[in-house]
Amino acid sequence: MDKPLDRSSADYAEIYRTYLRRGARGLTDVEARALSISSGGTALAPTDWSKFIDSAIEEDFILNRVRKVATTTAFKSPIYNEDMTVNTNVAEAGLGSESSPTYSLPRQGTTTGTSGTFYTFSLKKITAWTKVSNELLADSKASSDVEKFLRQELVAGLVNTVNSQILIGNGTTQCQGAFTSAKAYGRTVSTTGTTAITPKDIISSVWGSTTSALSPMAYESWINSVAVVNSRLVGNFDATFYPVLFPSFRGYIASTTGTTVEGLPTVYHRLSTGSPQAGDTAVMFFDPSKYLLAHSFDAFSVARFDERFADSNETLFVGSIRADGSITNTSAVLNVNRS
Repeated sequence: MDKPLDRSSADYAEIYRTYLRRGARGLTDVEARALSISSGGTALAPTDWSKFIDSAIEEDFILNRVRKVATTTAFKSPIYNEDMTVNTNVAEAGLGSESSPTYSLPRQGTTTGTSGTFYTFSLKKITAWTKVSNELLADSKASSDVEKFLRQELVAGLVNTVNSQILIGNGTTQCQGAFTSAKAYGRTVSTTGTTAITPKDIISSVWGSTTSALSPMAYESWINSVAVVNSRLVGNFDATFYPVLFPSFRGYIASTTGTTVEGLPTVYHRLSTGSPQAGDTAVMFFDPSKYLLAHSFDAFSVARFDERFADSNETLFVGSIRADGSITNTSAVLNVNRS
């Protein structure tokens, strides 16, 4: 073992388990070289840990719906400003004349990032941490359970962090969240009510606007959307409609097209620092299928820090992955703000 081992091998997993329990000082020089521990005390986790992330993603309500691409390099992707509709019942030669199909065009702009025609995906470091008592780490009989505990805690923390960034990430040191994109691309409408906010106020804001420039969500995006309700709205919802149960909402909305609106799955997230005031977002409608997440989850690494919580006789473990994300079509998101 004079060179790094295959991360899928049983030998690597055993040495890694020893590293988690005893740290780099508990390894022989040969074992340390086999793990390729960095100067900062970080070592790549066995491939089983990365597979555990994949399983957690498939079970997650948001992450299992976004588009994902595994990569380690930066790249650019255009941001489109409308849904693409094509009549698929005609021959390719007739697409230009039959039923006047329209194609998405890149968003107009001259700069990169949130105001330009494309988003630059550049993977950012995402971390999660947990602590374990040194007595438990020293218990050789508990080594397997300790490893499972660390894997579950760190993966759960990382999935939660990525989820939060998909929703509200700032786009600089984090993924660009849908909430941030909606503000950057002017994808907002306002409620007619200024005090209590009811589902009727919110739905009417989305479907009752006569301002064509706002282009309220296309039906394709609407039926795939998640209703992200501002968790700071508790004191503002009309008591007769609290809690907001969008999944139970189904009805006819008076509009120029006469649209039937089905209920949507609902999640809650903080979308304002305090109780929403005028201009703050009450609900964000977000279509995860139009969000692209670039990642290198296979390079899941864990660092062990012995001294940070030495006074409490605990060891700190920090798990990290790299990812970046953005919507790829502005029709994927719409913020409904309080008037």
